[in-house]
Amino acid sequence: TTNVLRSNCRVTNQPDWGDVFIVTNGYKRVTAESLLKYIVSMRKENHFHEEICECIYKRLFTLMPNCDIVVTCLYTRRGGIDINPIRYNNFDFALEHFEGLMDWAVPNHKTERQ
Repeated sequence: TTNVLRSNCRVTNQPDWGDVFIVTNGYKRVTAESLLKYIVSMRKENHFHEEICECIYKRLFTLMPNCDIVVTCLYTRRGGIDINPIRYNNFDFALEHFEGLMDWAVPNHKTERQ
């Protein structure tokens, strides 16, 4: 978990700040240091929120193909619309680890920063 996620809006080039939550389970691992470097590298990217979440997920899935992976990006609200993508390859694993963070029945649950 980190709150240093930042990317730039593809349309306005304004910075979008967010928190990223990543949970993995499997025999392969990435180091926290390399993962943080990758997340910070997103600051040079101009993509929509969903694309950033997908990029992180795909990179992890490429490195750890037989592992359970959940990535969610909770962005600071800008412009009145919440866009908080989540990407996973095992729903039960996602539900187990994000039960306290997300209310799956209520899609507009907010974090303190939002």
